[in-house]
Amino acid sequence: MKGAALAFVAIFFILITIPCVGVGWVGYRLMTRLGRFPSKTPAIQMSVLFKLIILEVVSWTLLLLFFKVLVAV
Repeated sequence: MKGAALAFVAIFFILITIPCVGVGWVGYRLMTRLGRFPSKTPAIQMSVLFKLIILEVVSWTLLLLFFKVLVAV
């Protein structure tokens, strides 16, 4: 039982870490671009919004897929 719990925690940690790293990377690029081009703030924010929406959908899909796999077992 301990092995299964450890595997669950490891997989869940990886599934949560991927979106966190992605959001950090997108945020870093946002700050860099806003620092270089402050007059283009709305356009830069809209491009980041689209990337964040995609990242959110992918992360929820991975979590739901993980849940479905666990329920099926």
